[in-house]
Amino acid sequence: MARRGLKLMAAGALAALLTAGCAPPGVDGDLVDDWPVVAEPQSWSPVAGECHPAAYWGENSLAKYTPVSCDESHSWETFHVGTLPAERVTLPPAGGVDRAAVFKECSAEADKFLGGDWRDARLSLQVLYPTKEAWSGGARWFRCELANIDIEFPVNRRESLRDSLAGSAPALARGCYTREGDNFEPIACDKPHNYEYVGTWFAEPSMEYADLLRRASRIHRECRSLVAKFAKVPDDAAINARTGTQLLLPGRQEWDEGDRGVGCMLFLSRTLHRSMKDAGTKGLPINYR
Repeated sequence: MARRGLKLMAAGALAALLTAGCAPPGVDGDLVDDWPVVAEPQSWSPVAGECHPAAYWGENSLAKYTPVSCDESHSWETFHVGTLPAERVTLPPAGGVDRAAVFKECSAEADKFLGGDWRDARLSLQVLYPTKEAWSGGARWFRCELANIDIEFPVNRRESLRDSLAGSAPALARGCYTREGDNFEPIACDKPHNYEYVGTWFAEPSMEYADLLRRASRIHRECRSLVAKFAKVPDDAAINARTGTQLLLPGRQEWDEGDRGVGCMLFLSRTLHRSMKDAGTKGLPINYR
């Protein structure tokens, strides 16, 4: 999946001014260094329903906040703004269960906003938090963002993603894929392919990223169970002989931001010209190669 690369000084400037000594502002000939930096307004918070020309990648300050109408060219959309407890002392630490809980809230809100499971579509979700300065001033919001992803990068759109997964055959749905190196390229399922997305397996919120990498064999087994359900074949010992699986792991940065979902794809050495959805044992016979 592709996705995010998530991305102070007023107090120091003021301290320098207070300890500098006797000269009033401006007498040294420099009109800039004697005045404290104006802090970011702490009452500001983002608004759901606005779109953005690009991701903020951690530069989530008011100065960087330049929303546009969703009928203008944009790549990301704020669909939900949540609130963390006012008594919380620090931002949720990267990789912890608190960030996983926030990401879970954003995921649930995304499904409601889209009219379907965002993970079943060519979409990326990211969570943005206040700057450290804003947090120190009392800001406790987090904002949930969605982007349509084409292979790896966000697509520029001129309409909202709202309800884009409603209906029986949404245009953004994940489906069949071909592979070029490390890239999976979506393709119509009636065209030659040998990969197909079947669902998402979820790791425990407390799991360490290193454990995710060490447990690949277990996750492949979980994904084969998803293949069995997707294709309507028995989920028994023979499933290993019916299909291979490909894991779509979240990157370390995505994991640290709370994403615990692993995408699962069936993989066959033979070329397919149809979806394996509900294909049964005739579609996925034993000896998938």
